[in-house]
Amino acid sequence: MHPALSPRLERLEQDLRSAALDRAALFWLKTFVELAAAGDGGVRSDRWVEAGLAQADGLPGLAVTAAGPRQRLLADYDLFRLIRLKDGAELRGADLASVDWQRKYEVRLLSELEEGLPDLRAWAEALWADLGGPDRRYLALDQALARYTAGPLPRRSYLIEALHEAQEIFGGWLPRPAVERIAAASGVPQAEVYGVTEFYELFHTEPVGRKVIRVCQDAPCGVRGADALTANLCRHLGIEPGETTADGRFTVERVRCLGLCDRAPAALVNHTRYAPAPPDAAGAILMGPPPPAPLRVGGLVKVALANVGVVDPTSLEDYRAQGGLAALRKALFEMTPGQVLQAVKESKLLGRGGAAYPTGLKWQHAVENPPPRYVICNADESEPGAFKDRVLMDGDPFRVVEGLMLACYAVGAAQGFIYVRGEHRLGYERFSHAVRALEEAGWLGEDIQGSGWRLRIEVRRGAGAYVCGEETALMESIEGKRGFPRLRPPFPTTAGLWGRPTVINNVETLAKVPSIVVHGPRWYNALGTPDSAGTKLFAVSGSVVRPGVYEVPFGVPLRHLIEDLAGGLPPGRSVQAVLTGGAAGTFLTADLLDTPITFEDFRRVGGTIGAGTIMVFDDTVDLRDVLARIADFFAHESCGKCYPCQMGTVRQAEIVRRIAAGQARLEDAATLEELGRVMTDTSICGLGQAASWAVLDAHRRWPQLLTPAVVARR
Repeated sequence: MHPALSPRLERLEQDLRSAALDRAALFWLKTFVELAAAGDGGVRSDRWVEAGLAQADGLPGLAVTAAGPRQRLLADYDLFRLIRLKDGAELRGADLASVDWQRKYEVRLLSELEEGLPDLRAWAEALWADLGGPDRRYLALDQALARYTAGPLPRRSYLIEALHEAQEIFGGWLPRPAVERIAAASGVPQAEVYGVTEFYELFHTEPVGRKVIRVCQDAPCGVRGADALTANLCRHLGIEPGETTADGRFTVERVRCLGLCDRAPAALVNHTRYAPAPPDAAGAILMGPPPPAPLRVGGLVKVALANVGVVDPTSLEDYRAQGGLAALRKALFEMTPGQVLQAVKESKLLGRGGAAYPTGLKWQHAVENPPPRYVICNADESEPGAFKDRVLMDGDPFRVVEGLMLACYAVGAAQGFIYVRGEHRLGYERFSHAVRALEEAGWLGEDIQGSGWRLRIEVRRGAGAYVCGEETALMESIEGKRGFPRLRPPFPTTAGLWGRPTVINNVETLAKVPSIVVHGPRWYNALGTPDSAGTKLFAVSGSVVRPGVYEVPFGVPLRHLIEDLAGGLPPGRSVQAVLTGGAAGTFLTADLLDTPITFEDFRRVGGTIGAGTIMVFDDTVDLRDVLARIADFFAHESCGKCYPCQMGTVRQAEIVRRIAAGQARLEDAATLEELGRVMTDTSICGLGQAASWAVLDAHRRWPQLLTPAVVARR
């Protein structure tokens, strides 16, 4: 080997083997040395390109039409010089990074390397034979991209799905050549694709460990020992959070809520759940199988939960044996779309995602606008303490899909979507399987069961962004963009996906619809109270004995939910606080446990129903630490679109974290109140508007929490 060539080629080979450089660059090098060896060592640029394109016809999956790999070969490895034929000017080094390929050049090796041409040719041919031509990973990516670009929707809408698939193909990260290929196939500028990858937490554009261990840091897991679990993992591996082991096997990350609060503390190893993962379980997480998944569901009156733990969630036959699809059959052959809509309106079903907007009225708003219309199932549940929808999507996906189909029928939509948070891989797989099974059985597609009605449903993944649970940010994500909330009005029922009328309901809401259609609206609204109809799922976590999902009719006391269904607190412990409505919720104290669970009664005592999240904290829990974790969550999840939220959540987190460390200042409470008012009044979406609620409500309930100790004693 020519001594001047050796270090250059070592770096080139390393980049090729690590996929930092596209294999097409090696192809162009091989083509060049073949042409150069047949002549005097120089090759005209246009003939080089023509010869390469001709040879590449039999090499599918190789990015020979992209100028990037060829440009990098010239510019990055100090091998070449170009002589412009027009005026004889010589280009080398940095000048090669901006070559105008519309001009003609003579391409030659650097003068000091020309005598090494035979060695270079032998090296290039040997490496080409070793690497097998086009990288099989890129072949797999091209096949995936061909599938997505053949879809009926705008190509960009498949961008996030394509990024997920590419990341799996390339071992957990997205090499630049893969991103370039995705950008070209989706018709999106590379800068915008990188904007998407940097927005979503689950995408990596730098190598990570073959196993990425994500440990939840939010309140329910924090109470159960998440910090100790993280420390033990890092000590075992000899790294800090955010680092990768030297052998490339493991990366440890601190993350926000994983939606496994009933199994706290929780970790996610790639897509596998390790929950519960006790603080001393580091070895098992690294080497052993995951623990059996406990299923805790209950309640005397089950509507949405009726099949969970009863049916095989992957079996359409099991679902039908419990009455599944009876509602859809009744709707298709006995009811008009307007009658289905009216039944939901009369049931008084309110949205179960937190806003409690009347479901039938939302559908009616969409119907009042011209088609095409869309319906989306929002399965992006990702707030600390929230996991009820996860139980439904894991345990009874067919019911949710049937509810979505009924919504599509009622509003006249021919296309539906299910948007699943990226961390819930099992839910994504369950929904995808359910859709395929219904298609194969003739319940989805064209002319469903001979009714003349047609419907397609696509399942889409999020990628780690809590803000995408907000309905307008969710639509941006489906459209293949960063999940920035939109200004409203217009509302989605007027201008949603691609500017068309769109209905968005969450998982629990849609799971209630089949029973309403089968049994009638009066049956459903009779289950609750006059002002709070039906049943509600509650995710109970924290210090209780049996954290889980419980379905109760509105009107039962909070004590029944906590003490009877969730088992109360461990012996010797007492209730210090109950956070209702999630991280964006409010606190209740032990003396309010007999409050009936209704919208009206919770409003009276200062509680919030929200999406049905109940976090119970006993007298051993440091509420300052809980508030600090909540503040950290909102600071981390703020999308940054509007300044009040972007800066306010960070400042709030700094102050509350300092208070939790015992360094409260006299002005902290007033500053937090002012921050809260500004965020609530001026933020674009609910994240910023509600980010301060728990902190300010805790200050209202327990003023000493945010006050320096010396002032508190006075």
